[in-house]
Order: sequence, then C-alpha cells, then structure tokens
Amino acid sequence: MTTSASDDSAPAADAPPGTDQGDTAAVLHDLATSIGLLPQVPPAEGEEQPEGAIALPVIEHDGQRYIPVFTSEDSLRAAGADVGSALRIPIAQLAANWPSDDVWLAVNPASEEGLGLPPDVVRTLPVFAGGGNGAGESTPG
Repeated sequence: MTTSASDDSAPAADAPPGTDQGDTAAVLHDLATSIGLLPQVPPAEGEEQPEGAIALPVIEHDGQRYIPVFTSEDSLRAAGADVGSALRIPIAQLAANWPSDDVWLAVNPASEEGLGLPPDVVRTLPVFAGGGNGAGESTPG
C-alpha cells in the first residue's frame, strides 16, 4: 500500500508517478461509485453493537491508522479476511460518514495497487459519486 506525504501539491490520492489529475479524478470516481467490503470482527463477549451500527475495523501502518476497505472478494481474501462476514457498503456512503480526521482510508491494503487516502480526500468521494461539482451539494438520499 502506498501512502502520501502532505509536503507537496501532488494529486490527492496516492497515484503512481506520471499520473495526472484527470487520472486521479477517474480513480476517485471509480472508487466512489463502487461497493466496498469492510472486514468485520464479532463484538467482544458481553458487548453488543447498537442496531444499525457499523463496526469500522482499524489497522495501523507506520504509526498511521487506517480503515481498510476492499474492492473485490479476491482482494479481501488475499488480506486473510473472511469474505462471509464482510459488510458490503457503498464507498461513497462510508465516506459521507467518515469518523475522524486522524484515520485514513486504506483501499485494498494487501495489494501492490493498494492506496491510502487522507480523510480530507475521503470526504470528497460522495461528490465524485454524485457526478456533480460539489458546490454545496450533498449525496442524494
């Protein structure tokens, strides 16, 4: 998985060298309009999740916390997670309810093509999903 440093004006997503902003926008649109697989761990004994709540798994890499999401069952399996217990969620919906400015999104973190998105970029994904310009618009509900 690649992560970006915040010290330059590179495209918002962690893009390979030579990727222009049009390519980055296309990647973000594809991601925003896809269904993600969130690995799930059963609650600890004696704990119950509130009905309708989603448990967000958190992993840490080089001191940075990430919520992992997978774009295919194969990528989820490659990471060693159980496909049967994974929660399917539109990535734009996950992004619209992003929990923290301290947590990044890790897309397919077990693969060489995996990428890490900072929270400010994650929160723009609903705009990419809606196809609008984002000027004061929220996700259609």
